Amino acid sequence: MKKHLVIILLLISLKSFACTCAIKKLSEWQKYELENSECIFIGEVIEVNDSDLTFKIKVTESLDGGDSIGNIYIGKNWKYCSPYVQENGKWIVYGNMEDGFLRLNMCGISRSFDYPIVNPLPPSPELYEKNTTEKERKKIYEKLRAENIKIALSDLELEIIALRKRRDDE
Repeated sequence: MKKHLVIILLLISLKSFACTCAIKKLSEWQKYELENSECIFIGEVIEVNDSDLTFKIKVTESLDGGDSIGNIYIGKNWKYCSPYVQENGKWIVYGNMEDGFLRLNMCGISRSFDYPIVNPLPPSPELYEKNTTEKERKKIYEKLRAENIKIALSDLELEIIALRKRRDDE
């Protein structure tokens, strides 16, 4: 009986640490990020260290006027509810400083320019049809992925334009 109780408590506690990010409209995420970020910039991830879960990112453009171009932040991959930086590349960053590290906002919209998707389109019902071959599924998936990336790149471009306008008007 005690074993069952311990297992149940363990499962309940794991659920409380699980991350579920609500799906919102991009405009809602953007508004939230603007109100809750002390750092908003475009940067280049120049180093990723998997052993201590850190990354270095160099500011290439400040989008809130508060980050010096060329400044290098050390960020921490917190492994839950955050965008996870795993390779070098260009990013849009919304974050805060915590314990000396740049922390990307939990469930936030910081993202890589290589994979800028925030809310992907739902999968096509064709993927689940019994008579669809693996080759056809792969083709459908690739088409959906390409469509998601096209939409996301357009959204990212509009987002950056709006952030620049906001910064320059202040």
